[in-house]
Parts: sequence; structure tokens; C-alpha cells
Amino acid sequence: MRYRIEYLVETTDELSVCQTGEIEGELDRVELQARLDSEKMKHAFQAGGFQIRDLMDGGRIVTLETFDDPLAAYWPDAGDQVIH
Repeated sequence: MRYRIEYLVETTDELSVCQTGEIEGELDRVELQARLDSEKMKHAFQAGGFQIRDLMDGGRIVTLETFDDPLAAYWPDAGDQVIH
């Protein structure tokens, strides 16, 4: 699978992309990579979260995660909505 990680300044606006990167692999691995790079993106671009697009499915957003509520990835009812 081929995905694009898009770091967002404002997670409520999918057009507020501040940095992107394409990566191949399983979605779990791509999500982990996005989280590993999140501190760097927060400091360099004031990113507030990220979305991951499935490039094999027309660029459909498959993950949306904010940095202020990272546990939402594991417990969707914890706050912000995470899309899988």
C-alpha cells in the first residue's frame, strides 16, 4: 500500500497542510512513522496533527489524529475522532 502523511497546522481544515511525505507499507507502520515524526513537525511547522491518505484509493483520508489527544487513536471515545 502507498500512503501520504500530511501534517496539518489546523486539524479541522484538511487544506492546512504544512508538510507531506509518501511512504509504502501497512497502515499501522505508516501511523507509527507519523507519530514518531510528530515532535519534529510540531516544532518546525507548528503542526497540530496529521492525516494519512491512501494513494491507492484516490487519496481517501484513512487516519486523522490530533497531537493534543494522542490516546484517541486507541480509545476513539477519549475525545477527538480518529478515522480508520
